[in-house]
Amino acid sequence: MSRTAIRNIILLAFISLAGIISTQIFWVKKALDLKEQQFNHRVLVALKSVADRLISDTKKGNVQLDGINKKASNYYTMDFSSPVNVRMLENYLVIESKNHNLNSDFEYGIFECTTDSFYTGRFVNIEKIGKIERLKIKAKPSENYYIGVLFPKKISYLHDDLKLLIFFSIVLLIVIGFFTYTILVILKQKKLSEIKTDFVNNMTHEFKTPISTIALASDVLKKDNIIQYPERLKHYATIIQEENSRLKSQVEAVLQVSQIDSHKVILNITDIDMHDLIENIAKNMEPRISKLDGILKLKLDAKNALVAGDEVHLTNILYNLLDNAIKYCDKIPSIEIITVNKHKGIEISVKDNGKGIDNNAQRMIFDKFFRVPSGNVHDVKGFGLGLFYVKSMIVLHKGKIALHSTPNVGTTFTIWLHSKEK
Repeated sequence: MSRTAIRNIILLAFISLAGIISTQIFWVKKALDLKEQQFNHRVLVALKSVADRLISDTKKGNVQLDGINKKASNYYTMDFSSPVNVRMLENYLVIESKNHNLNSDFEYGIFECTTDSFYTGRFVNIEKIGKIERLKIKAKPSENYYIGVLFPKKISYLHDDLKLLIFFSIVLLIVIGFFTYTILVILKQKKLSEIKTDFVNNMTHEFKTPISTIALASDVLKKDNIIQYPERLKHYATIIQEENSRLKSQVEAVLQVSQIDSHKVILNITDIDMHDLIENIAKNMEPRISKLDGILKLKLDAKNALVAGDEVHLTNILYNLLDNAIKYCDKIPSIEIITVNKHKGIEISVKDNGKGIDNNAQRMIFDKFFRVPSGNVHDVKGFGLGLFYVKSMIVLHKGKIALHSTPNVGTTFTIWLHSKEK
């Protein structure tokens, strides 16, 4: 399946999911709004019934209800123009709550209108209430007072009736989560498959050249008259030796990564003077750089260059960075190795004037098998394992590596390792 087809399928899938989620949110909100309206209606009707009962209990017939007001989403008041019989208030509140299916705990209180003075009230657990006692009034209210009723557990009451809808919503979210995870796994596997395919193709290309060269040189050496030309004999034997070494280094690179993946790498820790190591590597790289008319500068300013590490792997790390600095340079190479002491360690920077790396590639530059895209042009040799190996070894040495690169200007790799006291 093509990449475009997969992208379109995933896009349609996420559009469908977005539609399902939006619809679910819409209906949950609608259901909550409906429950809110039902709750408000039940409360107002229940309080009206309570007020009617209180008015009917009074001995005087001139008692009037000035109104039932909603002060907040869960707080209501009943205003009376004259005193009423409130000794049965709690009884009526409980009875009318149950009559109107308001099975929600509530608090009530009696307040004087002008001063908001509190006379009496309490919290009522509607489920656990037993025998209802007559209300004990602490003081006699004035002519104008109001009764306040608060439902502190209103949200829980609303959600109790929506448990099934909430359950299905949670199930839907879990399904969406698994679907999203599956899509991400598929994309990751597809990416790995593409990387492995590129690696196999690249490895085939890398192995094919030295194998073909060795085969051609062997055919020449098989000729009967080759013994008469010792210079040609030596030349072709040298070619075979060089290509064999090249194949060996390529196989070792793959094996090193295999060891890293299987966690079988064991470091041989010794005391290493990084300045001595850098100078030896620079000496060995000098002929290759000089052949390109390039320059390798050393600016070794670190006062303490002693570290505890594996000499073989640290050597390979620097060789890899210098090799990349040469391979990815489309002009006369100018490379600089700089050392400074920083944060109780030594910082080693390898700076070049090569092609540079764009921002998108920088995020994946240390990934296994990743190579900076160059279209269909296979102008740089390698498997995309060098920088993966470099970072893995730096991590094993409990160090850090950073990258700063500007396209068409150059790249700087900076390594930090713990210093050891001399």
